[in-house]
Amino acid sequence: MWLYASVGKDLVVQWLTTPDASYGVIVAIIATMMFWQRRRRIVTMGSCSCLSWLGVVVITGGLAAYLAGIFAADLFTTRASIVIVAGGLVWFLAGAGPASAAFAPLMFLLLAIPLPELVVKALTSSLQTVAARIAEIALVTGGIAVYRDGNVLELPATTLQIVEACSGLRSVVSLASVGIVLAFAADGRLHRRALVIISAVPIAVLANGFRVAAAGAASEAWGPVVMRDPWHSLAGWVTFVVSLIALWIVRQGVLRQQGGGTVSSIQQVARA
Repeated sequence: MWLYASVGKDLVVQWLTTPDASYGVIVAIIATMMFWQRRRRIVTMGSCSCLSWLGVVVITGGLAAYLAGIFAADLFTTRASIVIVAGGLVWFLAGAGPASAAFAPLMFLLLAIPLPELVVKALTSSLQTVAARIAEIALVTGGIAVYRDGNVLELPATTLQIVEACSGLRSVVSLASVGIVLAFAADGRLHRRALVIISAVPIAVLANGFRVAAAGAASEAWGPVVMRDPWHSLAGWVTFVVSLIALWIVRQGVLRQQGGGTVSSIQQVARA
């Protein structure tokens, strides 16, 4: 706690003050709830094991990552080492079984750590281009003339510029977090759960592209007023809700359960 006090404090401040990192608060709370829900499994599975010394290896690796992050001035590596050290401590103190039970919430907690700035810029730029291309195809298919110049869409009556905030990166991270919860809240093989998580990425990207296309079509019909709040924020919320529904449908299709049904699935998600 002494070692990571300042690191944790700076992370919480970034969650509370930076819009792009605000999702980390919810993710951290859910990770804590997942860990608390599994606490009995961790206690009952705890036992002395000849493999507990491997936890020291994990702790050592986490501390090495901490030092590397400090010397390289890499906040992500320094913060990620918290998760590694925590997992190693569980392994060393309680054994391999409890460490496996704590693996899912710890990996979920890793999502709460904001990505490195270089990675964010690279992903944002790519997602802006993808969103512009999807919107262009959707608008042309809908019969609206459009000319795309990079991240700018020229329509007959208006011009759309896809800025960094509209790249959809927040939606990708948020929907992937929800996908992890949905995957680990259901029974099923590991590769099927992984498919649910992976599917969150294209769903979020496609939904964001269609949102841009819908904004362009609406601005052509009713003017640029629809591009301003509260309509702009409302469109973002509606898009995310639609993405959640699409992810739930994928989850139901991939993780079919014998005799489970939708009610059972909802109960499992609530327990997780």
